[in-house]
Amino acid sequence: MSDTELKKTTTVYVLGSTRSGTSAIRNGLSQTRYMGYGEGHLAPILQDMIKAVRYHKAHGVGASVEGNGLYKLKTNVLLRYLFDGYERYLANEFKSANLLDKTPTIAPILLAPDLNTFHQRPKFVYCSRRHIDNIQSKMKKFPDRNIHQHCIEWAECNKAWLTVREQLNGNFLEFDFFDLVSDTKSISTQVGNYLDLDEEEVVSFQVYLDQKRPEAATGRDLTKFLKLSSVDWTDSEKESFVNICGPVGDRLGYGMEEYFD
Repeated sequence: MSDTELKKTTTVYVLGSTRSGTSAIRNGLSQTRYMGYGEGHLAPILQDMIKAVRYHKAHGVGASVEGNGLYKLKTNVLLRYLFDGYERYLANEFKSANLLDKTPTIAPILLAPDLNTFHQRPKFVYCSRRHIDNIQSKMKKFPDRNIHQHCIEWAECNKAWLTVREQLNGNFLEFDFFDLVSDTKSISTQVGNYLDLDEEEVVSFQVYLDQKRPEAATGRDLTKFLKLSSVDWTDSEKESFVNICGPVGDRLGYGMEEYFD
């Protein structure tokens, strides 16, 4: 890929807790110009790179000695060049200037402000999902983990997003899982507008959502939600859920017996 093409690189991050619709968005976007791995898990490399440059600038041997290269180091300039190299690597891997990353962990959420600073053209799509429905889905998908662990993952991801979104200068699109499964046309239009997709790409994106709905199962109505009073959890599990997820859920406007309070 040429340097001219590289300058046009756009990197889209699909963010959110597991079982929140991130796979549906990622796979829908793969029907468009955007290309990436099924799951990236590359953000920790970028995180380590940023930490290393900043640490050595502040504490490295010779950092306080005038005339040394480390003393004169322009941290943000170097990081931008390193990000350019990272983008070049992925652009060459996928033969595309439109890159897509879905890593359903907290790492890229926490890193979003730096990603927003150092990528050439970053974009962020955040998927949230009501706590009760999400935790129940996690327990079915990942039965090797207990409800306490699932609750912590949900709460920490969403709490982190509520913090970092304020640092992105409006450069993000966010929506709820309920909207993803109940109004695919609106979601597709919003994503298309945000990512400058053409009409054909928007249609392809919506077709995927309609045909491959998240967690789709024959006869299942994904717009129906669970009530805390009716889920098959022990009293101890419900107490753990309320203590861990309740405060963040309140900030997001989620109810315990209704979808939204």
